[in-house]
Amino acid sequence: MDNPQQPRLTPIDEWEDEATAMLDGVDYDTDLGLRMARDAIRVSNGELSDAEFHEKYHEAVLAEFGEDERPTKPEGFDDD
Repeated sequence: MDNPQQPRLTPIDEWEDEATAMLDGVDYDTDLGLRMARDAIRVSNGELSDAEFHEKYHEAVLAEFGEDERPTKPEGFDDD
């Protein structure tokens, strides 16, 4: 983390269980959602950039939703 004054996000121990319960029964890939949530915390903590996050999940988001309109798309990112 670059800024020692910025607090790190530390999810509560039960967050994955609670998230899994909340997503139970939805028609979308809950494993993808949980993986993205874990890495979103890493983005917030400065351990992963927005661009890296976007690229890491681009293909999975396309496969799941048929489009990727997330606001993390870096300038010049090639969607193909």
